[in-house]
Amino acid sequence: MTGPDRIIPLFSSSSGNATLIKCHGTYILIDCGITCKRLTKALVDSGVYPDDISAIFLTHRHGDHISGVPVFSRKYHTPIYGTKATLAVLDNLASPVTEIEENDIIQLDEGLEIRAFPTPHDVRGSVCYRIVNNETKNSIAVMTDLGRINDGMKGFARSCDVILLESNYDPYMLEHGEYPKELQKRISGGHGHISNPESAEVAEYFIINGTKKFILGHLSPHNNTPAIALETFTSTLSDRGFVEGVDYEVKVAKKDEPTEGYIL
Repeated sequence: MTGPDRIIPLFSSSSGNATLIKCHGTYILIDCGITCKRLTKALVDSGVYPDDISAIFLTHRHGDHISGVPVFSRKYHTPIYGTKATLAVLDNLASPVTEIEENDIIQLDEGLEIRAFPTPHDVRGSVCYRIVNNETKNSIAVMTDLGRINDGMKGFARSCDVILLESNYDPYMLEHGEYPKELQKRISGGHGHISNPESAEVAEYFIINGTKKFILGHLSPHNNTPAIALETFTSTLSDRGFVEGVDYEVKVAKKDEPTEGYIL
């Protein structure tokens, strides 16, 4: 497992989420919200075998982030990490399970740590993660299902080399789409997801503070498109004086297959 640190979103949408990260020679998954069969194929297609995964870190208890955990656990016995509220809904596991707090720092080995931070999503125990190589100082943040962005979350991900950043919905598409008003309110009301404009706005802060690589993730298949998310992101930053390819790079995570990601 030698070679550089990297991040590969395997699946990213409200239909299922799993992100592969290699850091300090160790492979981990952030979330496992897809069937074991599909996840295994995506891993192999990315050059990694399921047995190579040292740990799975869960962001929260919604099905699109945890639905594949029980089968994957029984098949591969991969250690599982999550908050008490997240682990409470999982059973029939064959893996070692570690309960974490919402502000924990977990040391997987002497050179690799995973830091958790609470997010104001609409479920107890929801967290985002920062993965740090303590030898190279490379760092990667996975920030989806955010509800809203607050100063604490900005500080948590500040100066990361790469951020997988939620860009869930286009406000116009959400307002004029088929979702009932109550669901629209849940998504946009500060405890659901952040929009394309909100994602671009917080990216300005991250760029100013050293982040150069972004992956837009967790796009809604009903209220967003990759083209709209990317255009909103780049045009908003352009209006504020930032040039794509000079000041930052950006990709959009695919819904149903691995995305190229970044190598650090």
